[in-house]
Amino acid sequence: MTSPGRLELRVVTDKSELLRIMMAAWGSHRMMISLHVYDVAEIDALGLFEPDGSTAALASWTVRGETAYLCALHSLRPGEGAAIRMLDAVIFAARKAGAKKLKAMLTNDNMPGLTFYQRRGFRLSGVYLEAIDAYRSVVPTIIKTGYKDIPIHDAIELEIAL
Repeated sequence: MTSPGRLELRVVTDKSELLRIMMAAWGSHRMMISLHVYDVAEIDALGLFEPDGSTAALASWTVRGETAYLCALHSLRPGEGAAIRMLDAVIFAARKAGAKKLKAMLTNDNMPGLTFYQRRGFRLSGVYLEAIDAYRSVVPTIIKTGYKDIPIHDAIELEIAL
């Protein structure tokens, strides 16, 4: 186990690992936030890497106007602080890019994610009933059940002022 302080933050240019993780966890590398679709392959990504080069966490994000959108955050070292450090890095980068707020979208099953973001100051900013069902008509590979076998139907939007 490596302390989060020893992890190296880098811009990710080869997104193949992030795309593989997105496909395994979600069934797509496209995400919908505020009813806009973002392709993780086409937007900015950051990563935290162990001294040996292995990945600890990855995040994909973008800015539109004064709002930054966190499209994916995946920690491969749960419980070690990598997700918190990754989120802090995205917040720093979003502020530097001129964003005034950061939004994230979760599915209705993602109780760990909902807890994670709220503990870091995010507030609920929207609930989109049956949004994932509708989005699944465009991207049929999106998983149908998630955390603790909860059926995935709805999207929950959270945001934090920067």
